[in-house]
Amino acid sequence: MSIATITMRHQRALLVAVSTVLLASAAQASPRHHRHSPDEPTDSVLQVNADSLFADSVAAVYTNALAQLTQALATVRTSAKVNPYMFPLVGPATLWNGALAREMSISLDDADEQDTLGSSDDSQLELLASIHQSLGHAYTSTPQLFATTENEVMSTTRLRSDLSRTVRREERLSSQAQQERVSVNIAPVEVQAQRPNFWTTKGNGGLQFTQNYFSGNWYQGGEKNYSMLGLLTVDANFDNKQRIQWDNRFEAQLGFQTSESTKPKFRSTSNLLRLTSKLGVKAVKKWNYAAQLQLQSQPYMTYDGSGENITADFLSPLYVRSSLGMDYKFSWKRLSGSLYLAPLSYNITYVDRNGLLSRYGIHTGHHSKHDWGPNINLTFTYQIMDNIKWTSRAYWFSNLSLTRIEWENTFDFKVNRYISAKLFLYPRFEDSSVSYRAGDNHDGTYWMFKEFLSLGLNYDF
Repeated sequence: MSIATITMRHQRALLVAVSTVLLASAAQASPRHHRHSPDEPTDSVLQVNADSLFADSVAAVYTNALAQLTQALATVRTSAKVNPYMFPLVGPATLWNGALAREMSISLDDADEQDTLGSSDDSQLELLASIHQSLGHAYTSTPQLFATTENEVMSTTRLRSDLSRTVRREERLSSQAQQERVSVNIAPVEVQAQRPNFWTTKGNGGLQFTQNYFSGNWYQGGEKNYSMLGLLTVDANFDNKQRIQWDNRFEAQLGFQTSESTKPKFRSTSNLLRLTSKLGVKAVKKWNYAAQLQLQSQPYMTYDGSGENITADFLSPLYVRSSLGMDYKFSWKRLSGSLYLAPLSYNITYVDRNGLLSRYGIHTGHHSKHDWGPNINLTFTYQIMDNIKWTSRAYWFSNLSLTRIEWENTFDFKVNRYISAKLFLYPRFEDSSVSYRAGDNHDGTYWMFKEFLSLGLNYDF
């Protein structure tokens, strides 16, 4: 049997054989002598013969066991260089501390290091435990065979010390750490509750210019002119994420164009001041109970085509529109906005200039008129592309005496953060006054249209 093929089963069988031989040697070391008396009967002689035959049988058994032990010890001696745990079996009869500690149930350093290190799945440690168990049995059965101690063997025998791995006691880090009392001083903490800010603000401003120049002898003729358009939109919205929503928007537009042939020299091309405020209380899901108030006028005078007649001025007219209804807010991918349905609305049209009363359907001697009826207001923003945005506002109001429809559309073409182009399309319908009819004789429809395209500075804040 080679060294590599020695298994745990062979090693444990070897231990049993060693124990058997040790016990047999003890029995042979102290034989019992039976002396016969001349006066004993014949059956005593037969008994002696029987004892002799039994002794011969036992001797034969012991002889066979001794042969097996000799063969096993030869194998063990060849593997001793590989497995040092087998040394107590092939060395002299010695009282080993580990075996004594196990047998006498005492704790020694060497016994602890050999028996308690590692896990129970270690085959070498299982072999060592079996060796100690067999040696302990031999110590208690035949103590007279063991006259040498481990200390004597270790002092006189040259043992190999070139082990590749040193076996050390496993110790926990917690047992090595010094136990120190740590005192923690907790300073008083001042708790500050900061109220969240439910307001969100944003705005957009733009300023665009246009310039045309013609020399005095230009073959087609022409008139040099300059135009300017300023736009401002500011939003301030409140939302406490529970029940209350309050949306506010201020819009201002002011545009001028110069002219050399007509008067006045500066003529207004775009003229708007509008403030819209809407207060909503959550009803269910995306629906809110809402109340809306809107004020609209213009900051500068405007003229008709001849440049002689004023058509509008500050507070002439002034629209005051109030209503109660339901507001539905929606948001889907690139589209967001709100739909306001007001079954009850109250509109006031105020004109300060006496010469403009009839133009806005107000009787002479009065400066205002009042209209009741339902209205619908739809506003939305659609991000067509990353640099193209469409903002729209649609308004409808009607009763038995008049109908008003407004649809404002602004297309923003953003070049970069500061430069953009704007296309403004504004169809409008109103039949409250005959002066709103198209044509010189006011015999056309009440539809009217406004459009401008500009390129200039733009800034979001």
